[in-house]
Amino acid sequence: MSSRQDSPAQKASKEPRPARPLLHVVGAGAAGTGLARRLALAGWPVGSVVCRTVERARERRALIGAGEPASMDAWPAAAEAPAASDQPAVVLLIAVPDRVIADRAKALAQRPWPPGSVALHLSGSVEVDALGDLAAAGLATGGLHPLKSFVDPQRDAESLPGTVFALEGAAPALAVAEEMVTACAGSAFGLAPGRRPAWHAAAAHGANHLVALVDQCLDIAEHAGLQRDQARAALLPLLQGTLENLTHHRPHDALTGPIARGDTVAVEKHLQALRELPHDVSAAYQSLALRALGLALQTGSLSGRCEQTLRDLLRGHTP
Repeated sequence: MSSRQDSPAQKASKEPRPARPLLHVVGAGAAGTGLARRLALAGWPVGSVVCRTVERARERRALIGAGEPASMDAWPAAAEAPAASDQPAVVLLIAVPDRVIADRAKALAQRPWPPGSVALHLSGSVEVDALGDLAAAGLATGGLHPLKSFVDPQRDAESLPGTVFALEGAAPALAVAEEMVTACAGSAFGLAPGRRPAWHAAAAHGANHLVALVDQCLDIAEHAGLQRDQARAALLPLLQGTLENLTHHRPHDALTGPIARGDTVAVEKHLQALRELPHDVSAAYQSLALRALGLALQTGSLSGRCEQTLRDLLRGHTP
């Protein structure tokens, strides 16, 4: 009686998956905590949760749901420093503020780490070479930047699926970073060295300055007689609808409103109303309206005369 043999693919699927390296979270702020919580929920082993104080570390460990709290100055203790020869590789997820990444890397490089260990920082703007001391100490280094606003670690962990991550670094570090992205149900792309400031500027301009823009819109709505909370409730569905349009259309096809229609009268009235508001509001309106005019011209719907009238209005308006 012949026995059924598994195919090579079936045999491979039955082989035990290599254990994920132990993750140490160094600097559990909003981003580090949110990402670590998601990884822990996905089964990634968390070792230490390291913050400036052990009290803060305990608080963040509770949010992550795994790990051992430790203070930055005391971790790792000399007696507990990993033996480079007989312990499995670890991952240092460095999520400290940008300004201290290099200093923290230098301090961590004074300790021995097992062969094959990896250090990844979460910064969008700091170059990977800020981890140079750790690279010199034998760790593979890289950058893992999630394109996401982190505010609430629990909600952020739940909403990480679908997030885009920018990856950069040595091949072993990239392999670990890619596995983390997969565990978060995200997607990734490679970022070329030297391009991080531009990448981060795009993210900050789109996310952080959107918040500032909304705050300006609330100023304008308040000037129109609405309460700020009332105005926010009214404007948010409009903004969400605009973002939805942008998921299906390129910017020039998603543009609506008076600029897209060539409504010079409406734009002139806007500019008149904005004279009574702080200069930053009118300046932002003019700058973005000129950009919108450029988008509108891509559709070919505006006449040359209408374009010039709008351009003159937007450039000649004095708040």
